[in-house]
Amino acid sequence: MKKIYTLLAAVFITSVSMAQAPAQGSLSFPNKTVTPKSFDKSTLRSARQATAAKTAGAGDAGWFNYGSSKEALLGITSDLNANYLFPDSMGYGDFGGTPGAIWVHHLAEMVDFKSYVFGNDPKTSWVTPTTSFNVDSMSVVYAYTRNHPNPAIVDTLVVTIYDNTTAANLSTSGFIGTTAANYNTDTVTFKRIGYNQAGNFIAAPTATTAPQVAPVGQYKFKILLTIADTAVASFREKAFALPTPFTSTGSKLVIGDIQFLPGYTYTLTQNVDATANTFLFTSLEENGAGAGSPPPGTFPTYLDCNFGSNACDYSTSYILPQDVRYNMAASWNYRYIPSYAYTAPYGFEHHLISFRLKDNQTIGIKDLSQNTFGLTQNMPNPYTKESAVNYNLTKEVNSAVFTVTDVMGRVVSSEKVGTTVGTHTVKLGAYAAGIYYYSLNVDGNVTTKKMIVE
Repeated sequence: MKKIYTLLAAVFITSVSMAQAPAQGSLSFPNKTVTPKSFDKSTLRSARQATAAKTAGAGDAGWFNYGSSKEALLGITSDLNANYLFPDSMGYGDFGGTPGAIWVHHLAEMVDFKSYVFGNDPKTSWVTPTTSFNVDSMSVVYAYTRNHPNPAIVDTLVVTIYDNTTAANLSTSGFIGTTAANYNTDTVTFKRIGYNQAGNFIAAPTATTAPQVAPVGQYKFKILLTIADTAVASFREKAFALPTPFTSTGSKLVIGDIQFLPGYTYTLTQNVDATANTFLFTSLEENGAGAGSPPPGTFPTYLDCNFGSNACDYSTSYILPQDVRYNMAASWNYRYIPSYAYTAPYGFEHHLISFRLKDNQTIGIKDLSQNTFGLTQNMPNPYTKESAVNYNLTKEVNSAVFTVTDVMGRVVSSEKVGTTVGTHTVKLGAYAAGIYYYSLNVDGNVTTKKMIVE
């Protein structure tokens, strides 16, 4: 039986409050027995590449998915799970041969793009706290069946994307006690996401007695699903360009929310899997369900940090389940539920929702024709004992300062470097293991990149 830990509604003003020591609930949610069996990650990249080609240009760019990047970092093979996504529980699905109410109504993915998890891939390691970027595309791995008698039906994915440039768009909370012990720490820090029950939309997390308002600066758009998107025999990845790129910075957390809206009418207890169209999302269970009968379950790896600090990796997958949708979730009412809140085994730890980022800084190694210098990624990266960085000056400058800071913004080292025309090299020594940012300030123009010391 799947259990969920309760949340004490916490207010963060001048003191730190946390979720209460967890008490176990009694929510039990079935998984969809997945019909599609094939999941070849290499073939899924083609959809991303085709979409990326439409938005290609100079500068750093790459696809970011937290679950698959964490899988690569840890050298593990995650289990793949799938379940229905539906706007309410009137529609029924097939759960292992037994019809039952569909219980997942929204998916949300929060990503810290400067996370250590992205540091091993040059396509994703370039985001720093000062990096300005556009999210120009997204993708979702899915299955999609069409059994409605009208083949002309058009279903819709509603996508909402925003960040916490407005601080009230998110709030900080945490688990202690037994819940935290599952992750080998004393505190699990996470961000709360709000939900508006009356309007059935993602919201800023206000007090449960106050109106749940839409996040400030949100961007909402629709993706149409037609018969061409049918995916029954194998999972597919649907990549799509945002109608207008969403702009953010590496210091912020970006949230993407996906909701499925059918283009047909349905009735209470109707088996929409057999008589209409259904959309199934996919997620990774990081360490698998574990061995045994019943399986004992495992928990994902938690990257520990000081509670609520800027060093925390807040990347988390969320769902909006049936009991929150209908205001029956006690302390979780008006809240999306993060994967950390569920006991193991829990199959939806990392949603396969991806984001394509394109940097929009005007200064960089790939834009030398318009700027005075270019700064390379340190090589090797990650490194243990020593590494090196190159930069190129196309004209003589007055001053050049190379600075290394830690994730808290504290200066680790700073030195004046060469100012003459040509290529210059800066050697990096051995620092304590962790994430660092190095910056080159040339006559007041600054470029920053990220490096990892192991």
